[in-house]
Amino acid sequence: MDSFKLTLQIARGDQRAFEVFYRDEYKKAVFYANQYVKDYELAEDIVQDSFAILWNKRESLDPGYPVQPYLYSIIRNNTINNLKRLTVGSRVKGNIASRERYVNLLALSDDTAQNVVASELNECITRTFGKLPQKISKSFIKSRILGMSYKEIADEEGTSVKVVEYHITQALKIFREKLKDFLIMFFF
Repeated sequence: MDSFKLTLQIARGDQRAFEVFYRDEYKKAVFYANQYVKDYELAEDIVQDSFAILWNKRESLDPGYPVQPYLYSIIRNNTINNLKRLTVGSRVKGNIASRERYVNLLALSDDTAQNVVASELNECITRTFGKLPQKISKSFIKSRILGMSYKEIADEEGTSVKVVEYHITQALKIFREKLKDFLIMFFF
């Protein structure tokens, strides 16, 4: 299923779409959390809580973005909170498990890696945007950046709403294709 369509369905409260997303992402999400907490049951708890938070905040999802980054951001924050609690709550500060949790907390909290990834993503988006055909680029800017409706764009450009829809669809298709490998690498 298209990740943007999935985000829209979840944002609208479609429980079946959420269940499909849950089934598809659950094991990967637990694996991700477990890489840092090194406790499978705790990782499962973190992921369960994260899915619950995502569902409770579903109305704030932006259908212009895939839902996976939202989930993994929530998991990351929950993992950091749990690692802080475990690190602070540990009475034996010298043990290996406590030190490993502390190092994992630092790794998750380190914004350097995220800044590098964000910079690479920004470059990729800029390059992709620069390669869009002019008509598609104009429609995309007016829709996504200026917030104009398809009808407003069509009236301003002297074209039909269907043409504007086509331009936006083509722009999103190009972005999805160009960012596909990057997003898979970044989130999984």
